[in-house]
Amino acid sequence: MKYNFAVVGAGAWGTALANLLAKLNDGNVIVWAKENQVINSINNSKKNELYLPKITLEKNIYATNNIEEVVASYVFYVTPAQYFHSVLTLHKNVLCKSSSVVICSKGIDIKSGFLMSKIYKDIFSNDNFLVLSGPSFAYEIAKGLPAALTLASPDIQAAIKLSSIISSRNFRLYPSNDVIGVQLGGAIKNIYAIGSGIVKGLNYGDNAGAAFLTRSIAEIIKICEILGGKKDSIFGLSGVGDVLLTSSSNKSRNFMLGSFIGKGENINNILKNNITVAEGYFTAKALYLILKKKNIETPILDGIYNILYNSYTVEDAVNSLLDRPLKYNEFD
Repeated sequence: MKYNFAVVGAGAWGTALANLLAKLNDGNVIVWAKENQVINSINNSKKNELYLPKITLEKNIYATNNIEEVVASYVFYVTPAQYFHSVLTLHKNVLCKSSSVVICSKGIDIKSGFLMSKIYKDIFSNDNFLVLSGPSFAYEIAKGLPAALTLASPDIQAAIKLSSIISSRNFRLYPSNDVIGVQLGGAIKNIYAIGSGIVKGLNYGDNAGAAFLTRSIAEIIKICEILGGKKDSIFGLSGVGDVLLTSSSNKSRNFMLGSFIGKGENINNILKNNITVAEGYFTAKALYLILKKKNIETPILDGIYNILYNSYTVEDAVNSLLDRPLKYNEFD
């Protein structure tokens, strides 16, 4: 094949990942983007002025909006989760059977309630995919700062192989075969990052913030196990690692969404004024609907969902949590 690596999606994370791959690979890296502004910026000035403006990109990155050009041994999908199905369908007749798909999108499809791996398997009817997830702010990856993530696959040897190809001293990948748990950790943490931001916006203090995160992790573990993932994955990089990152930093879109809500700003105005997607907003609805069908009790998720979709005031949602009866096992 002409390319070893392709990246579908040229937001901040897709661009940072392409830059990382371009540094590791002697050949060229192709990037698919929908915006002509992004394509021209990458090809002409070796920058993504829209999504990652402060980073000068490697010379061996080529951007295109022609999906038929995007043929490579490894194809990394870094689109927002709600666009994953449509982009994968667009690419269906182009993708080589020998190509391995690496799913980097974090979320649950709001229309179907499916994880990204389920969408992939429904379209391609094979297990030739991997999942990359973990604490990874795009700008820090692009700067070459140290980071560690989880790379999962139904075939652990495939995860080990790709990890050995693209890992480096400052970009460490840990193989796993728990594709469900790794995806759930990466998707669900965005919801609770919104909640953590709300606590911050309300100025409830560090004690409340720590308590909220701890109780959130217990709820995430419960959800993960019910939906078929492994508890160990939530305690790893794709779970707790990503929770700690996205629930405590102003660089996190989901945390900042919650923070603005906690300060009393209108949700629709916040979403309308952002060019990037806070995935937790959509994942909250998708996950809530899944769990209600199963009659699963998730009070923190319910509170966040009600704020986002049922016009609950922040005060009402907080009071509903604080008024709950005490339990004598903190993991219940």
